[in-house]
Amino acid sequence: MAAIASLALLVAACAQATRETFDLTSDMSALRGVALRSGPPIFVPEPAAVAPTSSDRIVVRAGDDSVAVLPGVQWSEQLPHLFQRRLIEGLQRCGLSASAGMGAQTRLQTDLRRFEIDIARDLAVIEVSVALIDESNGRARAARIFVEETPAPDHIGSQAARALSDAAAQVALRVGQWARARL
Repeated sequence: MAAIASLALLVAACAQATRETFDLTSDMSALRGVALRSGPPIFVPEPAAVAPTSSDRIVVRAGDDSVAVLPGVQWSEQLPHLFQRRLIEGLQRCGLSASAGMGAQTRLQTDLRRFEIDIARDLAVIEVSVALIDESNGRARAARIFVEETPAPDHIGSQAARALSDAAAQVALRVGQWARARL
């Protein structure tokens, strides 16, 4: 609790300062080994998320499950939009025709449940609920919850953003492979 209180004080002190800005960039070379094939187009709307995950701030969680945001840093856009782009890229690299534009017969519906640094466990944690929805009847063809955890021994600035970016790349790969197998 003291760690979160300290973070809150730092946030207040840095409120007027310019924040360092990060994007979800990561080496997606792990996707290069995936065999490509064409498939039906997939509509990928922006993921649903609640505050503070729905903001442009990097979220941290303490051992007592309290949450705060890292002071002096932010994402370049609202996180759900950044994650939507990462998912589209992952699906495309897995050989699927994915975009943010409507008109596809299949929708990849996502709910971004966690996207944070767990400071008690030194991990970047992403949890996302995913469903492939048939647009003609609104029924789920398949659904799954993905959880990815990557080491995050440093809980500040670029190190935290990099750990979350790496976890996002892995989730995008797993979602892409899962979706490809179901279409």
